[in-house]
Amino acid sequence: MATAKISSNQKLKRRYSDCDGSRMLRHWRVLCEEIGERRAGTESETAAANHILESFTQLGLTQVAAEPFPCTSIREAEVQLKIGQLNHLTSIEARSLTGAAPTNGKISGELVWIEMPEQAQRRFHKSLKGKIAVLFGPMPTDLQLHRKLVAMGPAALIHVDDRLPFDWLKDDGVYPLWARKYGMPPTITIPFRTAWALKKQGANHAELQVTIQQQQGISQNVVGEIRGRKPELPLLVVSAHHDTQCNNAGADDNASGVVAVLELAAMFSTIQPMRTIRFISFGTEEQLSVGSAHYVQKHRNELSKIGAVLNMDSIASVLGHNVVLYAGHPEFGACVGNGLRASGLDVRQSSEVCPFVDSFPFTVFGIPAMTLIRPNMNSLMRWQHHSAFDNLDEISLPETITAVRGMAGLIDFLGAREKWPFQRGLSLAHRKQTHDFARGLYGMRP
Repeated sequence: MATAKISSNQKLKRRYSDCDGSRMLRHWRVLCEEIGERRAGTESETAAANHILESFTQLGLTQVAAEPFPCTSIREAEVQLKIGQLNHLTSIEARSLTGAAPTNGKISGELVWIEMPEQAQRRFHKSLKGKIAVLFGPMPTDLQLHRKLVAMGPAALIHVDDRLPFDWLKDDGVYPLWARKYGMPPTITIPFRTAWALKKQGANHAELQVTIQQQQGISQNVVGEIRGRKPELPLLVVSAHHDTQCNNAGADDNASGVVAVLELAAMFSTIQPMRTIRFISFGTEEQLSVGSAHYVQKHRNELSKIGAVLNMDSIASVLGHNVVLYAGHPEFGACVGNGLRASGLDVRQSSEVCPFVDSFPFTVFGIPAMTLIRPNMNSLMRWQHHSAFDNLDEISLPETITAVRGMAGLIDFLGAREKWPFQRGLSLAHRKQTHDFARGLYGMRP
């Protein structure tokens, strides 16, 4: 199949309106200042969903609906932590990971420092029982390694994210399927610089109490469409997520993606493209794309009607690199990259399988999909990730406008054509890994 040819000099006919920066800022302020933190299953997440719903309706989109689904909702969480030498402990600020267990009262134990993942196989053994393990690096992403860790019976885990070498706290979560099926010890996180100082001082003991109030809540996906002239053709999905982790306004992650979805809906609302464009804002992404996975499972019998997914997540960094994570055949990646560049958005691309974005559940079923991100660190992370710094002071409207214009050009290119220069499905190189992640992390059966 021929690679898509979209010259950077090609003038795409702008049949849609241009970006309105003032309108984008109004949406941002509603989401981040009027509503603020939007934890899954809370009234604030519902308020964000209602704002998106009302915006879709005002724009004249069709099939506008909120699709509710159950989620785990954190109402309160408190961590009391002391670390140091056995007879000289110092209070340390920490946060519990969403989905991890609380402690049964106060616990204490020896600290065991483990550098992940290279020391896991040797140090995940029975001597961990009753001790508090400090995991420096990634939490286990392999199910067998996770089950081995849980079976060793540590009293608690302390996670130190080596991608964020700073002195402030961030919030995060555990894989909900693993926590439900295989268990998860009480798990907290402390800042990188704090862990550095403790290790340097020879800290070998900790006291810990984690109190968590969790309950079943209701989250929602919000959907609206611009009906195409040929609705029988596979449609385009343009998406983002509106929830946040705890303790931050999520201006970049992911109010930026929602603002982009709303702006693109406004830009295309005055025309009728050849293909239907379906706009979706997902809930509960921060617990491993629960909303996106729910949408795919609920609409499983209709997935053949979706031709491609264009997702956006954290696209507003002042300084950064626009990166496209895509899944599908190489021709799809070429089409996406060339289409964005032709519309003024310079990107670099990766076809490495990534199960941590809302486009992933769609690719499990062979739908070509991409996620546009704008990291500002070489690890594809952002320095403000899940922290109090993810606020409106640290976003760039001009960079987001550039991204929206690039996405608009790509949507126009794909939405105006009866035939696309790529086929459905995954490349052979990615099929097994995708299905392994789907079964292991999501419990999905392709």
